[in-house]
Amino acid sequence: MKSLQQSVLITGVSTGIGRSTAELLCQKGYHVIGSVRKIEDASALQAQFADSFTPVVFDVANEKDVFSCADELMNRISTPLVGVVNNAGIALGGPILHLDVSTFRKQFEINVMGVLSVTKAFMPWLQRSRKAGHRTRIINISSVSGKRTYPFMGPYSASKHALEAISDALRKELMLYDIGVVIIEPGPINTPIWDKAPDPQKNIFIGSDYEHSLRRFNKLIIQKGKAGFPPIDVAKLILKALEAKRPKTRYVITPNRLIHFTLPGLLPEKWVDRLTAKALHLFPAIKNKI
Repeated sequence: MKSLQQSVLITGVSTGIGRSTAELLCQKGYHVIGSVRKIEDASALQAQFADSFTPVVFDVANEKDVFSCADELMNRISTPLVGVVNNAGIALGGPILHLDVSTFRKQFEINVMGVLSVTKAFMPWLQRSRKAGHRTRIINISSVSGKRTYPFMGPYSASKHALEAISDALRKELMLYDIGVVIIEPGPINTPIWDKAPDPQKNIFIGSDYEHSLRRFNKLIIQKGKAGFPPIDVAKLILKALEAKRPKTRYVITPNRLIHFTLPGLLPEKWVDRLTAKALHLFPAIKNKI
């Protein structure tokens, strides 16, 4: 167990992976600084974790608030900051032809621009901690969707592909300051994010050419997501990435990894396309009748 001598910032700790990670790190003796968007969530978490937790209220998409909060915390908290876990994110999706560009913009504002704002805002504190001799890490929560793109997940997958590229560039650039960058790529994890998927019985895509395929998607993908790994499994991996002397550049954690992650990266892309189209009934109607 660590004493309260090291702090870790985790964004998006109200539910899911963020909350599980905050709880685990508090148990391990870290001082956790956790961001939420609602004051009531901050109060509940403070009551649960007491002195080992400092809640902060900001939206990662609000750059001004993020930088202001970082400055205030660095001046108020004396413990070194040894980790930034960029976990906050949303998942938006649907057939690209039926989505407004604003959907992509909102997705990127949170999943990409938010990560950049938080990372830049807390970098001076990380640098100060590294100069004082503490091992420091930035851990970005990406997704298997950052490597494998599926239909109807265009906005989300695009944001995670962007996060992968930014993380790879940042990892190389921060070698100058000896600050590590690690990517965590979860597959289906049983978190509330799946409950926010469009209702298959009532959504804006009903009546479109994709209605039937979206119902298949909900059955095959969304329901499997709700039966995915518990978030504590990802939290344990984040702890490993934070404490390992020589962590990997990225960690993949997903059920049935061989089938759902490894093979799609090895097989010819057109094979994968056809298998996906067959599963979701995305072939032209004339072929679906054969």
